[in-house]
Amino acid sequence: MSINQTQWSRNALARAGLFVVASTVALTASFLGVVGLLAGEVSGLSDRLPFYVLVMALSFVAAIITFEEEYRDAVRSLQLSVSLAAATFLLATFGGEGVAFLYQNHEEVVASQLLFYILAAGLIGTGIGYWTLHHWSELKWNGPQL
Repeated sequence: MSINQTQWSRNALARAGLFVVASTVALTASFLGVVGLLAGEVSGLSDRLPFYVLVMALSFVAAIITFEEEYRDAVRSLQLSVSLAAATFLLATFGGEGVAFLYQNHEEVVASQLLFYILAAGLIGTGIGYWTLHHWSELKWNGPQL
């Protein structure tokens, strides 16, 4: 194995590791947020909601600028930007509420081992997301063959 291949492998491994950690933490926090909201054990959502809306708006503007350059198609770039902003809002809201739920109920969450189950779900979600991103062209709906 040459030095370039070794360096590429390290870079690829570092990027993949960063993706796995970031995605798993975000999904785990989001799943925990869903549990906390459904259980009604998270307080202060209305105080944090403006922050989640701001994160969504920032995501929308960043997506508009990025997709406008990439696609040059007004309708397509707007569709993708709205979709990304909605996904960002959900992830920020559920993730933020998951962190709040863990902070407000950390003893119960750890004692019940709920965090470990949700962490496992986050890892599975990361794997599914990674696979989907790499096989997106194969998964596009092209009509009756699906």
